[in-house]
Amino acid sequence: MTFERIYCYYRTNQLQPAFDLLKQVKEKRNDAAIKYLEAQLLYADEQYAQSIQLYEELLVNVDKASHLYEEIQVNLLAAKAALAFTDKDASPEKEPILDQVSKQASYEVAYNAASLHLARSDLDEARKQLETARKTCHEKLTEADTPQEEIDEELAVIATQLAYTYQMQGRLDDAMEIYQSVLDSGIEDPGIKAVASNNIVAVQQKKDVFDAAKKLKAASGKPVDNKLKRYQKRVIAMNDALLQLYMNKYSACRDAAKRLIETYGECDEFYLILASATYQQHKAEKAIEELKALAEKKPESVAIRFATIQLQLLQSQTTGALATLESYLSHIGETNKREYYRPALIALLVWLYEQTGQSQRAMELLEQASDYWKKDAKLGLSAPTSILKQTAAFKLKSGRYSEAAADYEELVREDPTDAQAVAGLVTAYIEIDPAKAEQYGNALPSIAFDHLDVQSLERSVPGVKRGYVRKAPSQTPQVKKNKNKKKRKPLLPKNYDPNNAPDPERWLPKYERSSYRVKGKNKKAASRGPQGAYVAGGGIGSTGSAKITGKQVEEAEQTSPPPEPAKQQKASGSKAANKKKGGKKKGKKW
Repeated sequence: MTFERIYCYYRTNQLQPAFDLLKQVKEKRNDAAIKYLEAQLLYADEQYAQSIQLYEELLVNVDKASHLYEEIQVNLLAAKAALAFTDKDASPEKEPILDQVSKQASYEVAYNAASLHLARSDLDEARKQLETARKTCHEKLTEADTPQEEIDEELAVIATQLAYTYQMQGRLDDAMEIYQSVLDSGIEDPGIKAVASNNIVAVQQKKDVFDAAKKLKAASGKPVDNKLKRYQKRVIAMNDALLQLYMNKYSACRDAAKRLIETYGECDEFYLILASATYQQHKAEKAIEELKALAEKKPESVAIRFATIQLQLLQSQTTGALATLESYLSHIGETNKREYYRPALIALLVWLYEQTGQSQRAMELLEQASDYWKKDAKLGLSAPTSILKQTAAFKLKSGRYSEAAADYEELVREDPTDAQAVAGLVTAYIEIDPAKAEQYGNALPSIAFDHLDVQSLERSVPGVKRGYVRKAPSQTPQVKKNKNKKKRKPLLPKNYDPNNAPDPERWLPKYERSSYRVKGKNKKAASRGPQGAYVAGGGIGSTGSAKITGKQVEEAEQTSPPPEPAKQQKASGSKAANKKKGGKKKGKKW
């Protein structure tokens, strides 16, 4: 029962008790079954090199016709792929994967072989193996009457790896389609969902940071902790730190980067995230100092050095950037001349020399690099033409036309179709030998103007207004057409009834409308009208039935008097009417 107990520990991810018990068992027996279980434990504990060694020993001693042979093949390929993903140097790219991988191999073998191709950046071969595995898996599981849920689970694993291959090839739309279909399929495996969610975030980057935050939260929870390998968790955690940076949560980003360093050890990428968050907090000097301190610990790191140079140039510290690059080159110059004279490094160093006014040192550096690559070419190694082009261009710029012409002639001899080298040679010969300049100038390709529209070029000249461009006079007189103004439809209220005419007094205040009636104590005052005014046609009721003025006036004979200015009058009421109980009370002034 000891073997079964070890296997139970392995399946429940209790690795330390399994190793302790395995050590006791190996003292008594160490047959193929124990070795196979030990290899599985080592793989689960991410000791891939030791696991590969045991699998290779087992593969030699197992009959090829046995079903165990193919199972060991599958696990061996998985261990090799995991080792290649975690340590590129530990897996030689030229080492054959497996001679037995063929069209007749199982889909598990094809899948793990594709994973190893992916780790070695052989994307085309990985894609072929995964497409084969996808097709074979569907056919075999369907023939075996496997439940559809299990078929979907197996296909989702292969599809996710195929989508990752498409992503690495730049086929982002195809990759996103597969990732989304995996998430929408309703599979239960949290590991597959976590990988698909993380890769969607990697494709989208800054497009939808809030959706990305949800996906990464789901990809880093406890349910997926036992489903993912350490290097997969590291990638998800690093993407989470980058997401904090994209969301402008710089303090949270720094905390996440520090946790990455504590959990997974020192890595250049973690320190670059840390420096980026510091720089975004407007603490450029602090970020530069942090990178400098790290460069002292890791002087061979290109990423750290160039990140420091980039920040220094952003702060206009050209001299400091030059010192950083010279420090890096002095570290590698003694041991690796080929790395020292890389064209990109030389180009940057020459530019920094020019920016700091050291043109002579730039020229000396270019000559040294050119001499080194010429010697290297004699040894059978390919010499980059970019160094010679930089040297010739710098000599041409500094007025050393004869030397520049000699360098350009060498470039033209190597490649007569190099138009850039021929143009440089013509420019140099114009100053020293115009006849040769004309001779080489005839070799330059002619500039075709057939595809250019002159009128559109004139209109696109910056700083010239459209009114200044003359238009060609038309042959026929143009008649101006009257523009028909569109009549706007009237905006009518919702309860508008065309059969009922609107109230003509609707715009007047209520107290000015004819339907207005005074309420309360002011009824009598409103009925009397203004003091001293004459009311024509009757008083109360305005019916004309009662004339209380006491005199009949014919309208035809009577003429109205001219208007007079209004005079202030006293109230005509009696004194007795103003008296109230409780004493006298002074009247209010008008």
